Amino acid sequence: MVTLQVEGISFSYQAREVFSRISLDARGGQLVSLVGPNGAGKTTLLKCINRLLPLKEGTVRLDGRDLAKLSRAELAQCTAYVPQAAVSSFPITVFDTVLLGRKPYLNWKPQQQDLDLVMDMIERMELTSLAMRDLGSLSGGERQKVLVAKAMVQEPRLLLFDEPTSYLDLKYQLKIMQFIRDLIDEKQICALITTHDLNLALQFSDRLVALKDGTIAAEGSPAILSEGLILQVYGVEASLQHYQDQPFMIPLRAVP
Repeated sequence: MVTLQVEGISFSYQAREVFSRISLDARGGQLVSLVGPNGAGKTTLLKCINRLLPLKEGTVRLDGRDLAKLSRAELAQCTAYVPQAAVSSFPITVFDTVLLGRKPYLNWKPQQQDLDLVMDMIERMELTSLAMRDLGSLSGGERQKVLVAKAMVQEPRLLLFDEPTSYLDLKYQLKIMQFIRDLIDEKQICALITTHDLNLALQFSDRLVALKDGTIAAEGSPAILSEGLILQVYGVEASLQHYQDQPFMIPLRAVP
């Protein structure tokens, strides 16, 4: 089973400490949502786990392997990162963008199995009609779906999503989250996502990690989310309700 261990990691931008000695873990079959206000360190934490930013201290291990000791190709074979927004600086089709997800496995050119995997993922993400379109011509939501497809064809053991439902309408927010949920259950991999949507986090997550001011304010099952925690972390009075045993949150007012 996949195991992720984040042990006492810290990161600073020059003299400004973003977070200090953060520890968390996840295992295969789990979707862990990082929640909290802007500036809490959610995106930075994902980038540190994926070595896009250098740690000040601490260790990140996946299946017991220190990610800091892996080559870039090895890292890309076991982890996939989907940023909140990305715009290509050169013309590239949707098909070729998704195919880039297979790059860590290619010697020179893709094999038929790589092409088949890419086409299957494009179909599953309902991108077939856009496959030969230039990525730059797509809407923000369409681009986000392409980036998710690219991450999926990497066949990682750890998925890192920074606001995976950004730019998506309500229908595709649910479809993307359900797709991620199904993939986690099917492959028994683990995923960390950042999200501002507490209701999506409540619906699809196995665990929540609430961040505030660079520290973990609370972590555990979605049941940890209380009206008091929302007030503490976000400075917002809210009401937690249930519909057919599914919890959901209604924000009421910001507290000065």
